[in-house]
Amino acid sequence: MFASVLNKGIRGGIAFLGAFLFICALTSCFSFKGIEFNNYPNLFYNFYANKIQSKFLIVALNYSFIALGAIIISFIAVKQEVVEKQNYFPVFIFMLLSVACLNPFQLSPQIFTNVFVLYAVYKLLKTYREENSLNQIYVAAFWLSVSSFISISSIINFPLFFITLLILRPFYWREWLVALLGFASPLMLFECVAYLSDFNQWYFIKAAQLFFNSLKLPSFSEYYVPLSLLLTVLFILSLFSNIINGFGNTVKKQRTKSFLLWFAFMSIFGFFSGGSNTSGIILTYALPLSIFIGDFLFSLKQIKIANTILTLLLFCALVVFLAEYNVL
Repeated sequence: MFASVLNKGIRGGIAFLGAFLFICALTSCFSFKGIEFNNYPNLFYNFYANKIQSKFLIVALNYSFIALGAIIISFIAVKQEVVEKQNYFPVFIFMLLSVACLNPFQLSPQIFTNVFVLYAVYKLLKTYREENSLNQIYVAAFWLSVSSFISISSIINFPLFFITLLILRPFYWREWLVALLGFASPLMLFECVAYLSDFNQWYFIKAAQLFFNSLKLPSFSEYYVPLSLLLTVLFILSLFSNIINGFGNTVKKQRTKSFLLWFAFMSIFGFFSGGSNTSGIILTYALPLSIFIGDFLFSLKQIKIANTILTLLLFCALVVFLAEYNVL
C-alpha cells in the first residue's frame, strides 16, 4: 500500500506525499485544541510566535516550513546518496513526525529551526571530497548560527558542526576559521541592529545563560507515548540492522551515518532544556530518525511488514489528531 509508493522514487511518491501533507494541513485548520505549547521566552516566541493570532496563518506558516524541511530531507537523503535514490521513506517519516508534533494554535520554533539546521547539514555534506569548499562551510555555519536565534537549544549543534567537519574532511585550519566567521556573522549583525535600536542587546549571551541555567526534566504528554515508544523501538532495530549489514556500501554513506549518530547523541542535551516537551524532543530527533528508520523500512524485503509499520506510525499520529479534536 504505502511502501510500494515510497520505494519508487520521486515520481511514485510526490503525489502521495503532497496529498498527505495537504490532508494534514486541512485537518489542523479545524482542530479544537493543541496538545503541547511552547512558551519558552526566546526571541522567536516573544517577538514572532506570540504576535500572530490567526490560526489559518499559523497553520500555513507551519506547514510551509514542514514542506521546506521535507524538500531538504530529500536532497540530503537522495541527492547526497545517504540512502538509495528510490527511497522516499525518510521524507514521509519526517513529514509524519512534523505534523504529529505540531500545535495548530502556535508557530513551532523547532519546525522553523529544523529547516535551517537541515540546510546547514546539506551544505556540509556537499563538502565531502570537494577541494574548494570554503563557501559551503561558511554558508552552513551561518545558517546554523541563525537557527539559534529561533531556538536557543540549537547551540548544542555548534560543536557537532566541527565534529562533522572532522568526519567528512581532513583538518584544514582555513576551513575552521571560515566556519568561525560563519557562526559569528549573524551574531555581529544582530548586535549591530540591537545597538542602533537600543533594544535587546547581548541577546545571544543572555539566552545561552538562561538555557544552561534552566536545565530540567522535560514534560511528557500521554498522547505522545505510543509514538515515542514505537519510534524508540524502530530506531533501535534500525541501528541493529546497520550494525549487522553495515552502515552503507560507500564511504560517504558510512561517514554520514556516523554524523547522524553524533547528531542523536548531542541532541540528548536538548532533553533537559527549559520548556522541553515530548513534541519538541521528537522534532529535534526528526533528522536521524527519518534517515535511519526510512533506510530500515526500505531494506525490508517483505512489503507487508513495511506497510504494517507505516500503519502503526499513522495510527500513533492519529491518536494525537484525535486528542486535538477532543475525541480522546
